[in-house]
Amino acid sequence: MLNCKLVYLPSNSTMNLLIEIMKRKILLLWISAVFICSATFSQTTIWSTNFESLAGISAFDLDADGYNWFQNSDGTLMGFAPGKYMGSYSFNTSPDNVITCPVFNIPAAASNMTFSLRVASSSSSDYAESFAVYIQEDGVGSMFDNEIYNGTLNSGGPGTAQLVNGSISNSFAGKDVRLIVRHFNTTNQLLFMIDDLLVESGQALSLEDSEFSSFSIYPNPTTDELNFRTSVTVSAAQIYNLLGQNVMSYDSNMLSDNKIDVSNLQTGNYLIRVTINSDSQIFRFIKN
Repeated sequence: MLNCKLVYLPSNSTMNLLIEIMKRKILLLWISAVFICSATFSQTTIWSTNFESLAGISAFDLDADGYNWFQNSDGTLMGFAPGKYMGSYSFNTSPDNVITCPVFNIPAAASNMTFSLRVASSSSSDYAESFAVYIQEDGVGSMFDNEIYNGTLNSGGPGTAQLVNGSISNSFAGKDVRLIVRHFNTTNQLLFMIDDLLVESGQALSLEDSEFSSFSIYPNPTTDELNFRTSVTVSAAQIYNLLGQNVMSYDSNMLSDNKIDVSNLQTGNYLIRVTINSDSQIFRFIKN
């Protein structure tokens, strides 16, 4: 005689509810981890350029097609800050154009190093610009030995500028280095644009010493505007969705009145990274 045992199988609605609960628990753990990290570390700028000055910057037309990097003005339509940016054409050509930046020193005590670069394509239809970022110790090896980022744009045109970033090995701490940006592996698109190249180091920070000891955001939840309650100037802010994607970025010129317009964001939960001087903190807010 067979022994039969009833096994309870949850209904589809019950299973969906269980999955949703697990998703929320994982999301809560991720948000908590972000808050713990942001409460104990700040970012210190090691080196940066906004390409307003080209001192120490060199450009190389490696494919010798007559088209090279050039400096141009006002990429605000694309989402850049007012001022100069660097551009490289790929229209009717397959470029291999390289920018080398001035040599700078990374302090020996630096750790958790990252770089960031604002990038854009001028075209809303021909935007598949490919590029890479490298770091080179001064006088050691070739320009392309240490790749720290490689990517291809998946959108372009007005308002599509985005901030890309990556990590830098701690093995470069205490050394003289330069960053290199290469526009290549692209055929017959239009114009690749870059601005705001930055290298930062993560350092331990006590909350008592933080610029954020009296900082807060309001209202939260919000519908149209997010305000900063602070007695000091906010240097920059980036908003991320809960997938970690950067959806909005602001420089100091956009934050002069200590508020930002979030009316175009979809309803949901977001994280905002706020930078004051060399300190950064991450806050959570809800968009209704």
